[in-house]
Amino acid sequence: MSQRRDVQVATSLWPLTGGFSAWQRFPPSRPRRRFEGYDPRVRRALVIGALATTVLAGSPGQAVAAFSPNLSWQTDGAVRAIAFAHGVIYIGGQFSAVRPPGTAVGSGRSVARSNVAALDATTGAPLKWHPRVGGTVYSIAVSGSRVYLGGAFTSVGGAVRDHLAAVSTAGGLTGWDPHADSTVNVVRVGPNGNVFVGGRFGRIGGVARSHVAEITPGGSLTGWAPRVGQLTGFACPPRCNPVVFAIAFSPAGRSVYLGGHFGLVNDVPRNEAAAVPLSDGSAVLGFNPDIYAPANCVGCTTPETSRVYQMIVTNSRVYTCGGYWRVNGSRRSFNVSAFDPDTGALDPSFTVQDDGDTPGCALRGSVLYVGGHFNFAGPDCQPTHVEPCAIRHHVAAIDTVTSSLLPWNPGANSNHGLLVIQAGIERVAFGGYMTRMGGIDQQGLAVYRAPHLP
Repeated sequence: MSQRRDVQVATSLWPLTGGFSAWQRFPPSRPRRRFEGYDPRVRRALVIGALATTVLAGSPGQAVAAFSPNLSWQTDGAVRAIAFAHGVIYIGGQFSAVRPPGTAVGSGRSVARSNVAALDATTGAPLKWHPRVGGTVYSIAVSGSRVYLGGAFTSVGGAVRDHLAAVSTAGGLTGWDPHADSTVNVVRVGPNGNVFVGGRFGRIGGVARSHVAEITPGGSLTGWAPRVGQLTGFACPPRCNPVVFAIAFSPAGRSVYLGGHFGLVNDVPRNEAAAVPLSDGSAVLGFNPDIYAPANCVGCTTPETSRVYQMIVTNSRVYTCGGYWRVNGSRRSFNVSAFDPDTGALDPSFTVQDDGDTPGCALRGSVLYVGGHFNFAGPDCQPTHVEPCAIRHHVAAIDTVTSSLLPWNPGANSNHGLLVIQAGIERVAFGGYMTRMGGIDQQGLAVYRAPHLP
């Protein structure tokens, strides 16, 4: 079997503006330097945690503990969105404050931040940027001096903003106000500089748009308007109201990939994933992974929806992460998959899977990081067939060249685990419900730098 190498390059990172140069390089971390400037008791606990979880790497797939995450401030709630730009880590979700690493909620050292925050990428400390968003933030995309927000909010900085807003990198609210009539789950800046949004909405600015839309930086709708819908005659679940969770672009910038929960795109059957031309939103491309099953597992009768939460497009593969188990009509692939970018055929050489919903995934070089509420992962790993699996609590790393589970194993706690992962050339950030990761207390957000990443 030939080995392939899918390396994500700047041309396929449309949402992360500024290219790789936008991410500041970090010096190699040493415990003595990493914990300077903190209370001695906090510093001592962090050093012990780092040493206790640091061991030599073992053989592929053999679980070994990972370094503790690098110092960054943490939140008092769930982190659902992360973006890197210009030496800043932007985070969004459901939280009201951020606090220093090693401190507990109620320690008196928290700083108010309403559902969004900006952290210095070098120190991990919060910046003054504080737009005060009145509701959950599900997605962040940065373009130039603008930070685009999407979510379930209705105000920003005290002004009415329904589910979409743009804030300057200086922190001021801009006049960009498209007004979505329901939740926006994903915001991405396209190769043409326009803003692509997806979610549960049916109108943008009073104009009909079926769960996906393209908006100019000036706030105007374009004519690009794919119709994302659902097959009728089914109960909910397994087929519920359509929603778009993921938007991704082909490396050449000519195709737009959509993921979520739906059954039709432009009246053509497409279960949970599809692709349309950037130049013509009324057309449908041949990509058709057909991700759907009426029940929640093999041989089960309990109905459940199938969902695609994230898509990563390379020249040779489309990686999907979500909650599903049947693809291509009859083939099994649990929650993490690789498909042909033209046809949607399952790539049989990529076999690592996990046993639970996987809403977060990101590609750094040839390593695919996945996060969710799974507890096992490995080649051909399935919820009812865990013999080939290895324990991975909510986070794992996959070598996409060899299709092997890597030994890096920081582990995260909480029932729901991770929700989002963002990868840069020098760091990977993990967000979710966790309150511990890598052996130390760290709520909502954990950041790992290159020396401590596979």
